Amino acid sequence: MLAADNQAPETVLQGNPLAGDWSQIPAAIQAAGGSCTPHPWLERCFLIAGAGNLERLEIYQKGLCYVQDAASRLAVQCAGVKPGMQVLDSCAAPGGKSFAAAIDMAGQGNLIACDIHEHKLALMEKGAARMGLSAISARALDARMPQPDCRGQMDAVLCDVPCSGLGVIRKKPDIRYKDLAQTVRLPLLQRAILENQAPYVRPGGVLLYSTCTILPRENAGVMAAFLADHPEFFPEPLALPAGIAEDAPGMVTLLPHKHGTDGFYICKLRRAL
Repeated sequence: MLAADNQAPETVLQGNPLAGDWSQIPAAIQAAGGSCTPHPWLERCFLIAGAGNLERLEIYQKGLCYVQDAASRLAVQCAGVKPGMQVLDSCAAPGGKSFAAAIDMAGQGNLIACDIHEHKLALMEKGAARMGLSAISARALDARMPQPDCRGQMDAVLCDVPCSGLGVIRKKPDIRYKDLAQTVRLPLLQRAILENQAPYVRPGGVLLYSTCTILPRENAGVMAAFLADHPEFFPEPLALPAGIAEDAPGMVTLLPHKHGTDGFYICKLRRAL
């Protein structure tokens, strides 16, 4: 894993069928001088390199694609979002999971994309407009602060919480210089977010917890503590691609050297009826 963290990863490009013919992506990337190969286990997903600034390409300007790591896309896929659902993305910026969920919703339903930083909302709204994702509405919210209008209303709540980021060192090498002592209290923040978001999930709905770190105290440790206090939630087995195995029912850790993704943790919980 350390060796993989010292390698420059390929860019992962997701296709957007709601904006038009996403199948033209490979030809457009190759015409720009880059390489483009289908992702080995994600539909409408490509590994690209050497294409330069994507924003200058017509496929990007028309909203046919966006950049998102395969692990992050898989997290949304595991949530099982469907057309017509009510969805909340509690820590949404820069918007990749909200975009993926809105695509899975096929333009039907409502998705509230929240973030504590107001200046990031405009970026998410711009991206959603570019891709024609009308189901998304952005809202400035602290994920730890209760929102009574959301209580019991959501078919799915996505909690991609703030974390130590040790799974994305290959993309953000400055992370390796972090003082680990500063990360010890992160599980308290992560748990506070979960505690606040859980009541928003309707009976029978999904609470999806994810991080871009590999530290057990921020992943399985947080989930074990949460589940011990919340018998109304239970882990639900994940629908994973071939070659990727759960750590435990409803939980998986992805690693750069094994799966070609960011280091990433996903846990899917279902609320009992």
